[in-house]
Amino acid sequence: MSASEVPLQHAAWIWLKQNAHIPNQYACFRKKFNLSHVAENASADISADSNFILYVNGIEVACGQFSDYPEQKTFTRLLISEFLHTGDNVICILAYYRGQGSHEYRKGLPGLAFELKCDDAIIATDTTWKAVQHPAFTSGITPRVTRQMAFTACFDARLSAPWTEAGYTDDSWPSAAPAWGEDFSPEIVERPVPLLEIQPEAPARLVMQGNIRRGRGGGSFAETMSLSYLLNLPQESVFTIPSAHKTQECASDLLRTPDDRWLTLPPADTGDGRFLILDLGREEVGLLSLHVDAPAGTVMDIAHGEHLDDGRVRMYVGGRNFADRYICREGINRFVLPFRRLGARYIEVHFTEFSRPVRINYIGLKPTILNVAETGRFQSSDRLADMEYNIARRTLRLCMHEHYEDCPWREQALYAFDSRNQALYGYYAFGNYDFAAASFNLLGRGIRDDGLLEMCAPARIPITIPIFSLVWITALAEHWLHSGSSRLFDTYSSQIEFMLKKACANPHASTGLYATPQGEHIWNFYEWMDGLSTMSEEGRLDAPYNLFLHESLGSFAWMLEESGRDASAVHARREELGKSIFKAFWNREKKALSTYLKNGVQTHYSDLTQVLALHERILPPDAAKMAAETLQHRSLYPVTLSSTLYKLRALMQNQGARAFMDDEIHTNWGKMLVSGATSFWETIQGGDDFDGAGSLCHGWSALPAFYLGAYALGIFPLEPGFRKFLVKPYPGRLYHAEGTVPTPHGGISISWQRAEEGLSVAMEGPDSLSPVTEPLPEAPIARLTWNGRRLL
Repeated sequence: MSASEVPLQHAAWIWLKQNAHIPNQYACFRKKFNLSHVAENASADISADSNFILYVNGIEVACGQFSDYPEQKTFTRLLISEFLHTGDNVICILAYYRGQGSHEYRKGLPGLAFELKCDDAIIATDTTWKAVQHPAFTSGITPRVTRQMAFTACFDARLSAPWTEAGYTDDSWPSAAPAWGEDFSPEIVERPVPLLEIQPEAPARLVMQGNIRRGRGGGSFAETMSLSYLLNLPQESVFTIPSAHKTQECASDLLRTPDDRWLTLPPADTGDGRFLILDLGREEVGLLSLHVDAPAGTVMDIAHGEHLDDGRVRMYVGGRNFADRYICREGINRFVLPFRRLGARYIEVHFTEFSRPVRINYIGLKPTILNVAETGRFQSSDRLADMEYNIARRTLRLCMHEHYEDCPWREQALYAFDSRNQALYGYYAFGNYDFAAASFNLLGRGIRDDGLLEMCAPARIPITIPIFSLVWITALAEHWLHSGSSRLFDTYSSQIEFMLKKACANPHASTGLYATPQGEHIWNFYEWMDGLSTMSEEGRLDAPYNLFLHESLGSFAWMLEESGRDASAVHARREELGKSIFKAFWNREKKALSTYLKNGVQTHYSDLTQVLALHERILPPDAAKMAAETLQHRSLYPVTLSSTLYKLRALMQNQGARAFMDDEIHTNWGKMLVSGATSFWETIQGGDDFDGAGSLCHGWSALPAFYLGAYALGIFPLEPGFRKFLVKPYPGRLYHAEGTVPTPHGGISISWQRAEEGLSVAMEGPDSLSPVTEPLPEAPIARLTWNGRRLL
């Protein structure tokens, strides 16, 4: 990088003049300047803790700080010539400081750095910039959406001013101050993923309306809304509808998208106000957007949720607060809530404190997406299977922004277990190698002194889950295998060695097993199932922990060998551990391995332990056969959607179990689809799980994208980057299937058709890749071509 390309070289980190850091603070920054010439390559670099929106001459140019660590800040580089002009210009930046740690933010110091380069002209942040706290946003501590997420928002438009417009006068504003002393200087690196794309408003259909009466009590906006009574009324009793549009559907039609049509909502004759519930038609993730004409002081409490199982949006769940407040100024109000995405299908709005009719043009979301190419493809003779693939792909997209997110409604957090699933499934939907690497890198940087990763990244959380650290190692190996890139292993090989050394430091003397790390900060989570989510317990040995360790040792050994290093010691340790697991936990009478060994006594039996053991191939043939049969009897604690990947891989090894596994996938995921799912759920119980806080969009549940690409189409990488790939289709219930599996060299397109003598398979793809056929006994391949050449 040349001197002219060094990011933020001339910029000072600035913030407001104040005596203390204020969490949840919205700050406005302005700088006027003059240009005699506008270069075609004028660029701007910007970075903030915690977020920003950049305006140039009154036009919003970009928004969105990458989720990073305080000691290594990312910058965004923008080409902005089209927004500049000769003469007077103004840069305006709305910056936001979170200031309180959560599952998706590690607390840093408030700061903003900006630098514009236009030929020889340089405009950079310093103490000549003007800066004030935004008067309309409520800054300071407010109720959190959830303990994993950020603060709820309140915006009073009566206090706002057109401060981003070029002609606004900021003479009364104070100057900015240095953000921090010289003792802190973060490393500056370029953001690893593109800025998110903010799309036009999603269509919103009115589904309920009526009057409200406020209940007693209520602290947060969400709790206040939840305590309000709703009286559902027909549209003609609530709205003033022009006679030319008096149809049952007209009120819904008038609100679908922002246009020149308005819906008039008079004050209620009885009660305390009015309510609306709007349906976006499917799960969306985006920024709250509204366009209303209202009297000054009209209060809009706006809740978001994923279903209407309670007859309304479930906005207050176990202390979680899925609602924000907007207070209108007189006249037209256009507003987009910045900095926090909402994951929802339904929007519920309570209008109070208005004395004249409110006119509504739109209330809903502007979808916010990562622009990723959908290079994977699947189509078959089974329409349900096609829907499963497409909804799985959409579920993945809804959980991909700056990094992988477990769910967009309730957490928006990056977990190693969840992201391993999401990345693997995404390789078949998108070939999303760079995005996956950015997420795994964020996780890897959260290493702790005890050899474990933080539970989420970038975050600092008191509790962590040991197996998530182990799964991260496996995720790096899978990334190398699919992407062909060793970059993550090159970066983290020493750290992986340190992590596994810590994990294997003290083998149990009599069993050769390893105890899970101990302490109040350890959560032995394996599954959302009885007995599989416990805190640390002294003297107990856990089969799942040892099996995940066995998997991570195998992943590490593979990566060592691929890098040309000796892996014999790791292989030896893994082999001994496998023998120890079988000896300690196998119960021949129950035809299964126990989950735990307490004081030498085997206890608890779960599907998870069996599928991990089969997946890791530690069982002798007779035991493996018995364990597979036990799984098909469904007599143990079952796996949930989060771990079905292991069950899939375990049972697809077994000829007698493949049809069982195929049926289970189509049954479970089909159940969600026939229930109306537009994205796949966290668990099969849907919104009723977790005491009413179950998510209806969860990245770890997008397994059909992987199953249908890897097993139904039958394409697996054998060498990094698919240099050699396995062709092994499993038709299951399908008579025909075709699709494309992405690779770093281009897609592999495959089409197969059942015939009496076997499958007829035709494939096309990059000539640099080599197919290896391994037909299944129940699905022989009668004919196979690769780029027009007959191979079978």
